[in-house]
Amino acid sequence: MNDQAKVLKRIASRHKSNSTSNPNSQQGLRVFAVTSGKGGVGKTNFSVNLGLALIDLGYRVILLDGDLGLANLDIACGVTPRYTFEHLLNGEKDIEEILIYGPKGIGILPGGSGVQDLANIERDRLEEVVRNLGRLEGLADIIIIDTGAGLGYTVLNFLRAADDIILITTPEPTSLTDAYGLLKALQKVKDNFTVNVVVNRVQKESDAKDTYERLESAAKRFLNASVNLLGWVYEDMSVGRAIMKQEPIGVSYPRSTAYQCIQWIASSVSGLYLSPPRQAGGIRGFLTNLLRTF
Repeated sequence: MNDQAKVLKRIASRHKSNSTSNPNSQQGLRVFAVTSGKGGVGKTNFSVNLGLALIDLGYRVILLDGDLGLANLDIACGVTPRYTFEHLLNGEKDIEEILIYGPKGIGILPGGSGVQDLANIERDRLEEVVRNLGRLEGLADIIIIDTGAGLGYTVLNFLRAADDIILITTPEPTSLTDAYGLLKALQKVKDNFTVNVVVNRVQKESDAKDTYERLESAAKRFLNASVNLLGWVYEDMSVGRAIMKQEPIGVSYPRSTAYQCIQWIASSVSGLYLSPPRQAGGIRGFLTNLLRTF
């Protein structure tokens, strides 16, 4: 049995042991921000399929498209939204009318430029928006924010406000350098944070561990920052095929190597969900922290 086969066997065993677990509905809503130091590392596809894998474990999941310049969560899920966050801000629609549902019942909250406009609306309107968003507490256990790539102002704001951060990188030197750059930028705006790392598009387990160890060493030595290896995803041609079909691999190729890896990672994310949150208040706590940064 080769290296990859052994890991996949562990993944299948671990996911099976978690798939019958009943998430603790008393934990409240948890916000995960998925980010990357650069584009093109598979962040959006990972976000979507992580959400599907968490649904497999019994969680209710909503995806928030935080990429204001190039929103594409709806494309990755194969759905077409009629309304976006902007319709909520101007009072045209309620949160339930904006929220659409994709494969396996995953919720999708199209962002557009409306998320950034939160900082500019009048207080009475803002209070109504916050009340609207507060209803997400009853609709989801986990919100996954697919942030934009890079070190932009809005990206860092999302990372500051989220309960947990998942950083996607690849073994490529440029990707690793950009991931370190994001950690460095985050250190300037956020105290006592831990970043959970996923290494995407690896050929073998040793590539993933070597990539993580290099990032961990640099973060510890130069930033005194804490990173945690959440898992890795093997290079898999099924991902490209699913993208061409405009379907997540969790739908098109649920038995693929890549999706099995993401199911394994979802088990670890479930552990994070059940641990004490960094902040109290669920979605309202997240919004409070987000609005302070704009």
